[in-house]
Amino acid sequence: MTRPVRYASQRELAPNISALPVARDVVTQAVVNSFDRAQKVAAGEMTFEQLEEANLKLVLWLEDTFCARNPHFSAETEFNRVNFARYLRASVGEELALAGHRLDMADDEAFVFAVFAYFVSEIFEVLKTADVAHLGLVGNHEIAHFVERWAMRFTGAPITKRDIKVLE
Repeated sequence: MTRPVRYASQRELAPNISALPVARDVVTQAVVNSFDRAQKVAAGEMTFEQLEEANLKLVLWLEDTFCARNPHFSAETEFNRVNFARYLRASVGEELALAGHRLDMADDEAFVFAVFAYFVSEIFEVLKTADVAHLGLVGNHEIAHFVERWAMRFTGAPITKRDIKVLE
């Protein structure tokens, strides 16, 4: 991940999690790491309980990162600290409800946690439906679409079919 530089001091700046390329890198890494863990479980190198623990750590890390509580990333204060939960309610709330999640839509922290938990569960769904075990991650159109859609959601980008550019 490229780190911007403040030219006056030549000091490297933390990557901004609100920038689509940075969010895309984070989402991609979450998919790669989840696939690696799934392979370890399948090979007997990791237990299902260890996988669940790793998934919870990922959810909490993502929540801290996108809510501007991770010191390794900068963020857009107004969006990430103030409006993030409201934006997610508008962009993901209905999808969570359709998936059967019963949420207190007024509790920002619980809602954001639920969105990231849902996102992590969706990683495993897309790994199955995209046939990653046979097709791999690189060049897999379903994985590219998944990464782009979630990166856009996590940065506040408008999401419509024409907004999502699937890499070919």
